[in-house]
Amino acid sequence: MTTQTNYGRRIGWGTAGLAMSLAALTFGAPTASADVETFWVGTANYPRYAGTDYLLYATTVKGAGARWVIFSDNGVCIGGTRTDSVPGYTPMAGITWIPTTAGRHVLTADDGQTTKSITVDMEPPQAGTTPKTPPTPTGCDKLSQLLTTGSGTGSAAIGL
Repeated sequence: MTTQTNYGRRIGWGTAGLAMSLAALTFGAPTASADVETFWVGTANYPRYAGTDYLLYATTVKGAGARWVIFSDNGVCIGGTRTDSVPGYTPMAGITWIPTTAGRHVLTADDGQTTKSITVDMEPPQAGTTPKTPPTPTGCDKLSQLLTTGSGTGSAAIGL
């Protein structure tokens, strides 16, 4: 038969109390919602032409802090970036998009919590112009996000 000392009971109760406190903090704490609120093409010129660069912007909930937003064109990632987190302002992410084909493009902004989509119709490249080549997408996978976080990503990287 083993006897337990008051010291042993106190450690046990202290450990149980600590575990309960951590569980309450982990499961009971409200989480900040960082839903994509708005998504738009920054250039309002019509018609829009393939081979021309356009700026895509997405905003998340004010006060949500920095979030990672992935932009897609017809389901294919065209880039991901972190929202800027400036106190008092709505977090915004932006990338440059250069469509390579004419026709309908369904663009999507996804912050991992919600997505917003818009549809844009593109005309063939203008006659007499040299279509631009889109950059290689970055920030589409977790490794890219880890490597590019804090290194000039966000809307500051595109000149906002």
